[in-house]
Amino acid sequence: MRGHDYKIDVKDRTGKPTSRYISAASYFAAREKARALAKQQGWTITSIHKKKNFFYRVHRGATVLEGTQSAYTREEVLEALKRLGGEKINVRREFEVNSRASMGELVSFISTSAKLLEQKMPFHEILQIMSNNIKDKNLKRALRDIIKDLKDGMDSRDAFLRQSPVFGDDTALMLGLASRSGNMKSIFESVARFVERLADFKKALASSLILPAVTSLALVGALVFYVLVLLPDMAETLAPVASGGLPPLTQMTIDFSEFVKANFILLAFALTAPVVAFYIYIMTPKGRVVFDRFVVKIPYVGTILRNTSVEMFCRVLGIMYTSSGENIDAIQYAAESSRNQYLEHQIKNVAIPTMLKYGTELPKALEWTTFFPEMAISRFKTASETGTVKETAVQLADFYEMENRYALKNLTNMIELGISGMIMFVMIFLTYLSSETASIKIDTTPR
Repeated sequence: MRGHDYKIDVKDRTGKPTSRYISAASYFAAREKARALAKQQGWTITSIHKKKNFFYRVHRGATVLEGTQSAYTREEVLEALKRLGGEKINVRREFEVNSRASMGELVSFISTSAKLLEQKMPFHEILQIMSNNIKDKNLKRALRDIIKDLKDGMDSRDAFLRQSPVFGDDTALMLGLASRSGNMKSIFESVARFVERLADFKKALASSLILPAVTSLALVGALVFYVLVLLPDMAETLAPVASGGLPPLTQMTIDFSEFVKANFILLAFALTAPVVAFYIYIMTPKGRVVFDRFVVKIPYVGTILRNTSVEMFCRVLGIMYTSSGENIDAIQYAAESSRNQYLEHQIKNVAIPTMLKYGTELPKALEWTTFFPEMAISRFKTASETGTVKETAVQLADFYEMENRYALKNLTNMIELGISGMIMFVMIFLTYLSSETASIKIDTTPR
């Protein structure tokens, strides 16, 4: 998956420095590619640089020139400007934050583009029109960058993947593949439905959980304050005069509070370090494949994620599959758009090689990926015998789309129920702890 350009500075077998250029979706992916290339060629990697934008200001006689230049390092821009006779050169990194475009603007762009494609309008004209009318600044900038990249001869898939921080990885890939399908309108409509469904789910989840979330945060804050501040102060005052000592739960809570205070830094590190390490791991290509392999096994949520991946795979396969001719590219593109890198890995390394080497039929090859539900495999087997793979793929996509709509609604209710249960538990704990503290008997015997 292409995303950004990187320059690899290496030393060859003789120690001579040289550079190579690659494209990768992230720095971790670029590093893996660089290591594989260096191992194959016997090179030693000295540095890896991502292509960035630099702002420059340079004097040429009485003229002051300003602009932006893409380069791998600041030194490259300085040397280029010096060769052009520049003086008093100032070069600095230009930081552009490409945050995610709003869901509403994204759905509007994709839906409108699908309607314009239906009217046989050229795609470059559609991009130009939409870039002039989009209100979201990030999306407007992304569309203009795509127009520029396409004019420079870049493949549409790579041009959209460059803007994945704005579109989202999956949406960018699907839109980038659309121009290769020969049926851009259908893919744009499918992506619009998917993004709209995801937006509706997030909106419903936010609206139904905002009050429970605020309440739970307030209760958790009250619990932390009571356990770490108020209760220890009360116990310090009452412990010397308490008859028979402090109640069990109160004493246990105080011990816990003292332990947290004494080991706060260690506990904070123990809690955050695994999370950071896990995040760094899943950002690597291998880590992402492993994560996507096991995340679909989580009860209920994993089923939704797997069904979503199967839906997107079948949707693209139904659009790009042909009754005659080579369909390997269609299967590969469908795997890339599935939103699951484990499925993509299995398709590219298990299913497609077995089809090419041994002539394995599509249903059997998909079964060997160990990802697809039994029902989907069964339907593809029947479709392979009757020659209706294209129609069956579309039907399966519609089925899993409808099933996920209901599953997402149920998931919202389950999350709301879980938060309500947590609120109830905290309230019961605080109530019981307060009543136990209030029941401490004070020894009034003179000392």
